[in-house]
Amino acid sequence: MLVDLGQEPEGFVDVLVLPHDAADWPPVGAVMTFEVLEHRPGQVRLLPLDEQFRSQTYQPSSLSHQEWLSIRMRFPIGSVVTATVTHVFTSNREYVVRFADCWSALEWNSQAPKVGATGRYTVTRHLDHTQRVILAPASSTPHAAGH
Repeated sequence: MLVDLGQEPEGFVDVLVLPHDAADWPPVGAVMTFEVLEHRPGQVRLLPLDEQFRSQTYQPSSLSHQEWLSIRMRFPIGSVVTATVTHVFTSNREYVVRFADCWSALEWNSQAPKVGATGRYTVTRHLDHTQRVILAPASSTPHAAGH
């Protein structure tokens, strides 16, 4: 489902996230709130925050409310963590890092990071609906320079 964000890039919702019956999808022209799941060149993958417009089988996280609150308190916005690259996806220029018992997906701009590389990252946001910690590379992150 394509979403007009009013400017570039184009937004879309993956059909696997939407209700199984297309009659239950949001109507054309509906104004809604989304959480950004992924950036791609020229596109942004979105998650409708209104549960009626998501598949009943879609489970954004398996954390309990208390577990999520504990993670938010342990990694407040602005804190710095050391994380290890666990996956690299060249098709959409993303990579996944793990820190403590958490993970975060990031994009790279120049050279692809290497699996196993460690670096320092700053917590920039908490996404409550999908229970994700959003990181940004700290200026001294080794793999950002391709090391």
